[in-house]
Amino acid sequence: MSEGTLFNPGFLGASFNWWIGQIADDSTWRDNSVPGKFESKDQVPGWGKRYKVRIIGLHDKEEASIPSDQLPWAQVMYPITAGGGQGNSAQTANLRQGMFVFGFFLDGQDQQVPVIMGILGNNAQTALKTSIGTDDSNFAPTSGYANGKNPPSGTAKPRVPDEGLVISKPKPSEQSQECSPAPAGVKVNKYGLRADKPLTKPQFADQQSALAEAESKGLTGSQKDDFVQQKVAEGIAARCQAANSPAGTPHPGATKENADAFHEASNADVKRQEAYIKKTVMMSPCNMVESAMKSIQTAIENLTAEINKVLNAALYYIDAVSSKIQEIKALIANFACEIAKYLKIIFDKIMEYVLKQIHKALVKTVPAVPPNRRYQYADIKEQITELICCLYRKITNNLCGQIEKFLNDQVEQEKAFLDNDNNVNSIQMCSVEDMVGSIIGANMNDMTSGLDDTLKAADEFLADMQKYLAQGSSALANIKGSIDGLSGSIAGAMNFDNLKIQIFGCDLKPNCPASDYYTIQSGGAGQPQSQIPNPTSVSVAAANPKPVGTTTETPFAQPTKDSPKVTYK
Repeated sequence: MSEGTLFNPGFLGASFNWWIGQIADDSTWRDNSVPGKFESKDQVPGWGKRYKVRIIGLHDKEEASIPSDQLPWAQVMYPITAGGGQGNSAQTANLRQGMFVFGFFLDGQDQQVPVIMGILGNNAQTALKTSIGTDDSNFAPTSGYANGKNPPSGTAKPRVPDEGLVISKPKPSEQSQECSPAPAGVKVNKYGLRADKPLTKPQFADQQSALAEAESKGLTGSQKDDFVQQKVAEGIAARCQAANSPAGTPHPGATKENADAFHEASNADVKRQEAYIKKTVMMSPCNMVESAMKSIQTAIENLTAEINKVLNAALYYIDAVSSKIQEIKALIANFACEIAKYLKIIFDKIMEYVLKQIHKALVKTVPAVPPNRRYQYADIKEQITELICCLYRKITNNLCGQIEKFLNDQVEQEKAFLDNDNNVNSIQMCSVEDMVGSIIGANMNDMTSGLDDTLKAADEFLADMQKYLAQGSSALANIKGSIDGLSGSIAGAMNFDNLKIQIFGCDLKPNCPASDYYTIQSGGAGQPQSQIPNPTSVSVAAANPKPVGTTTETPFAQPTKDSPKVTYK
């Protein structure tokens, strides 16, 4: 009875058989779990949290001998802190393909029911293979993102998180050593190379070539050594630049898959730091026009930084791995609408100025209009106000396209709002004034011609009232004169103050914020005094605007005349 199959004294008893193995290609066990949400446990195709494990010394390395799908199922032993699932007390096993695990056989000498007790951690220096389920990859360090015989697709395909991407381009060990600075305490020779490492073939070739060139130039002593050191350093720099370029030959190791290098910088660190230093606009209610100009300046600074990041993605691996934007024009289109939001404040101020000038001129004619006609005159004044507001709404609705075209032209002309030092964090206000003035100048004709059409109603009414209103024609002439001078009064319009916050002399003045923007890292900050907007410069730019077009907007889909009619019930 003691030797029968129904009773084994080694089962959880006398014999405790250890094993160590590697989790096989996940295509052989991943169906035990459903990758997305599901309604019923009956929808799970497998049973339990189990893994296929290739055990060293028990299973051959070759897939032809024992394919991965024929390996035994291994259960998981959870710690007491994880729970077993009852009472909703559980933790998920965090195991991936290629990991080396160890455990024991639950059935002792029969060796058919392995149990995973623990896992061996991977270290940062281990080179991981990017394929699994092959004779070469079995029992070898393998990436958890390696491609197996049947890799998952769609939403089931694992995506490397930002925390799992390195910021330095993976290179062969020889190049990685060459491009890394010498560790502390390691001496270098007279050529600037590590004394504890032999010369690589490229370094030896650079050294011999430099020595021959130095001798041909007649250099001796320290001059010769300095010349050779410079040539060797240039060779190393050129090779490292080529190796670090995103366009260089790819090598495995772009992912962080280790249990020791916790503080190794990752793509998430780069994105987090960019978010920390990104400027967020803070508008001021005290001087809306000046605040809007500074907001445009801040938005352009952010845009230029993003454009430079996209352009640098072709040169620097860190920018390539942390940038999700591939199309500069799409980036400009997004920022153009943000800038249009601030530019609309300036156009609204111009509209207030125009309305004020018109009503100041019209109010002089009101006393001369017969009382029984004044209600008609009031209706006309209201109609003029509505038409002017409609005119400016039409103009501001097109600002996105105009700004986008202007910015695209600036980028193509390599004038991406950089200062003399190419400092993307210090965009010059004169560039903003030039852009704002050009956009205003491009719409000046629409503003003046639209006002002429709008004033026709008042003109016609005053013509009818000519027999009652002797000075009507002169009043209308004054109105037109004030409007015709609008192009030269942009500065006055931008400085126009239509509403006084302080009604009584004893009212407290509002506390105007000192910050124009803030960053998560440094808090609030303001533009320097030298970058205060100058409305006169905007007026000059509006009088001599740069060519400003507009981008073509994609229209909504419209049914054709041949489309069948749809009846809604």
